[in-house]
Parts: sequence; C-alpha cells; structure tokens
Amino acid sequence: MQVLVTGATGHTGRHVVAGLRAAGVDTRVHVRDPLKAPEGVDVVRGDISAPAEAAAGVDAVYLLWPFFSAGGIEQAVEPFRGKKIVYLSAMSAEDGGVWSDVEAAVRKVTDDWTFLRVTGLATNALAWAPQVEAGVVRAAYGQAKRSVVHERDVADMAVKALTEDHAKQIYLVTGPESVAQAEQVRLIGEALGKPVMWEEQPPEEAKAQLSVHLGAEFAASAVDYWASLVEDPEPVSLDVARVTGHPARPFGEWAREHFS
Repeated sequence: MQVLVTGATGHTGRHVVAGLRAAGVDTRVHVRDPLKAPEGVDVVRGDISAPAEAAAGVDAVYLLWPFFSAGGIEQAVEPFRGKKIVYLSAMSAEDGGVWSDVEAAVRKVTDDWTFLRVTGLATNALAWAPQVEAGVVRAAYGQAKRSVVHERDVADMAVKALTEDHAKQIYLVTGPESVAQAEQVRLIGEALGKPVMWEEQPPEEAKAQLSVHLGAEFAASAVDYWASLVEDPEPVSLDVARVTGHPARPFGEWAREHFS
C-alpha cells in the first residue's frame, strides 16, 4: 500500500512519516515547501485544499485540516473517495464546529474512516516558550486541568489506524492524566532546571490577547472552555494504550523532550 501524509512537516505529521517508514510502508507527503520534506519519501508540493495530484494512486491518507473553517472541505476530500482516511480531529467535534464538519465530509466519501479526537496537543505549550525563558507565564485559568497528549502518541495511533483495520472507529486521544496548566508550567521549569512561575491573567485580557491570532470568537470560546476545566477536568482515555499497546506518555516526558 501507499500512504499519503498531509501536514508532514508539522508536529504530528513528521512522526507519522517516521512511523510509517519504520513499518516499511511506502509513503508520500504533501507539503507546501519540498525543501522541508522528510527524506526517503515521495514528495508532492501543494496545499491540502487541492490534493488531487497527491491523492492519485494512494490507498490511505493521514488528513489534517489546519483551518478554523470547513469551507472547501468537500472539494478537498473528494480525491480521497473510497480510500482509507485517518483524520486528526478534536474532542469538541461532538459539539459541532469545524471538526464536526470535516468528519461529516469524510464520511460522505468513504466508509473506511478513523477519527482521532484529541483533547489537546502538548505542543500547544510551546506558545509559552518566550515567557518560560523569562521565568513567568501569564495566562488565564492556571487550575484548568487538561489531558493534553504527546504528538508521538497521536502519530502512533495514526500509524496503527493507517496500517490496520480501524474502519469507522472514533478514538479519544489523551494524555495519561489531567494536569493543571500551572502544573504544566512547573514541569517545564523542572525540565529546564529553573523555576518557572504561573501568573494568573484576567479572562477578558486573555481573550483580547488571543484574538489577535485566533479571532475573537475562537479566542473567547477557548478561554471559556479553560474556565470550565477548573471544576470539570478534561477526560482521560485509555485508547492510546488499547490501540498502540503502550501507555500514553506523560506531560513531564514531553516537557523534558522539548525544553531540557
């Protein structure tokens, strides 16, 4: 079989490529910049919104949709009609929104789909890096408890789904425990070997700051969601262990890999 990996230079995609190659799977990548593509794979230049050339002849695809809107998704997935599609989704797909819309579009073109619904990626903590360097992370809801997942666990799940029969399966992909955001920051400091403190930021200030990059609606939704996690932590799933055969990697391990 041949597998196409979209987002192959990203946090999860590059590990999916590595996992497929280790398994001896013929791998193609769809990238905007071929100079950044992994070695030893077939490279097709382009954007995920127009994947027809990259889709030709492949049997399966690891699909990322990196946009805040599902506009154009029907045309984007049409070239994958009848093929295996493993889509990196989100837990919030249950409540509608872009992830739900993408899942619906995927269901229309194939019965061989697998949805990896993550609570959140640990790599989002990289956004704190400049503040970590200064020793203080200022953000909202330090006691929001998140079960963020290591990107390598997502990739391990994807490789299993791409190379085995996981048709019509929805997996909740999480870390092994729910860790408060302030504790995540402490663990990053521990990995660095220096104290890093959490400074609580007023929610409205956080929304205004995040809206610059995420847009006002998405930023408000994110901050309100964190507020809910103070009393109602994100769930912890055993799907990583069930599918991959190994337990999910803890946040402390992720911090040591990225900050030490």
